[in-house]
Amino acid sequence: MPSLEQNENLSFQSQFKLDKAYYRECFEESEANGLAVKPKYGLLVLLIALGLFAIYGLQEHYVGNFLILLAVVECVAFYYRKAWWVIRQAYSRAAGNTVEVSITKTGISTKATHAEFSYPFDDLDKLVETDRGFLVFHQNKPSYISKSGLSEEAITFLSGQSQK
Repeated sequence: MPSLEQNENLSFQSQFKLDKAYYRECFEESEANGLAVKPKYGLLVLLIALGLFAIYGLQEHYVGNFLILLAVVECVAFYYRKAWWVIRQAYSRAAGNTVEVSITKTGISTKATHAEFSYPFDDLDKLVETDRGFLVFHQNKPSYISKSGLSEEAITFLSGQSQK
């Protein structure tokens, strides 16, 4: 049996729905593979220092308390970043749409109601296989494709592409 890469008519079709479960998986796999946002320690120290200076140095308690409260809000936003990101995506106009994925010998194409993208394998910065999907980096912008909607042959083919 010839390998998948030698097959002239190589083509895999799949579809998935952009729902909260997909967005959660996308966030978790991206974060687990180094795309996590780091805490802004410098900003936190600056806000607290300015707040303390305003309270004790300038006797401006309202300004100082406001700056310290901003630091607390930043901490809360970082702690709940996954839930916040998933909710923002769930309320975007793309949410709920079905995305059609086509994988051919030359690249990956996605088509949804509001957007259509094509990622030729020659133009990819990298293709990273994760535990539950693939991170596709095109022009340093990551996209995520879940393995849950792909056939075993498509997963094997993309795994081979990710090792190149």
